[in-house]
Amino acid sequence: MAVINAPRRPARRPSALRLLTAQVLYQLKVLARSPIGAFATLVIPLMVLLAVNLLFTGTRLGTRGGIRYTQFFTPAMVAFAVVSACYMSVISSTTLARDEGILKRVRSTPLQPWVYMTGRIVCAGLVALVSAVVVVAVGAGVYDFDVIWSAIPTVVLELLVAMFCFCSLGFAVTVLVPTADAALPIAWGTILPLCFISDVFQPIDTAPHWLRALASFFPLRPFADDLESAFNPVTGSTALHPAHLAVLAAWGVAAAVFAMLAFRWEPGSKHGWGSRPRGSTAFATQRLQRLLEARGAARRQIEQQASVTRTRMPHRSRGDEFELAPTERIEGPAPAEDSSVPPEPAGTMPSRS
Repeated sequence: MAVINAPRRPARRPSALRLLTAQVLYQLKVLARSPIGAFATLVIPLMVLLAVNLLFTGTRLGTRGGIRYTQFFTPAMVAFAVVSACYMSVISSTTLARDEGILKRVRSTPLQPWVYMTGRIVCAGLVALVSAVVVVAVGAGVYDFDVIWSAIPTVVLELLVAMFCFCSLGFAVTVLVPTADAALPIAWGTILPLCFISDVFQPIDTAPHWLRALASFFPLRPFADDLESAFNPVTGSTALHPAHLAVLAAWGVAAAVFAMLAFRWEPGSKHGWGSRPRGSTAFATQRLQRLLEARGAARRQIEQQASVTRTRMPHRSRGDEFELAPTERIEGPAPAEDSSVPPEPAGTMPSRS
């Protein structure tokens, strides 16, 4: 019976939605296996919420309509939780994956860059949403935070735009981070000053006008003010603020474009940032450490060569003398009388070349 070889069909490439779903699940598994990432994303906002509300129990804010302090601080901690999940977590995890070569291997696969980045953004958004719900639940259960249910649609839209904004900013900052060791210092160093001037840790209603204008230029204060206004039962409003959403969207789009153009998939070289041989932009401490390591390696190499040379040389005492090898003389027939070479006189040694 003849066997007919049917032509093999080419394997179908998975759809973008399937790849995106797999990427989101993979990032969630990585986060679940990282206790430090979960601690920084979920536990730190809760600790700050419990500690600060405990210190200001019974305090009312006259500049915000006389509301209780917990009514201001709980939405502020929601904003801080979103920033922690979407900005600081993206910076630290992305730079760590880049230094370990994971991004380089991902780049060599058929996975498109936008699918990978979108998967990280969706994962960070889900974690931020869970963290925001936990903060609101703890604030309502422990400190009697009043939830304005009519403001939930406005808050959800605000959260979505803010998640996109801060995730894009996180990807953009990874371009400027040299190594994974410097990721968290740079992330905290760039976001903590904004938290103090953006109505997150304390209201800045009595701050100078130039400071409030400077804070309004960055995306954190519009985001925190919208959340506080949505949950303010006295002077708040559940309506959208198009100007604040425009600030968040503008920062997010600009950061996303910069990240797509300048994102680095390969780990930096040993000499500086990126693939530059001598990175003048590297940190001074790193350059000093590399210089000391290079000098130590050169010194060890010189000592090793000297020890090898001493082992190969023969050991002689001070009184030893070098003995010359005996010279062997080859004698032949005497030159003929008519030869032009004169005979050697007797008693003379042969000339040594």
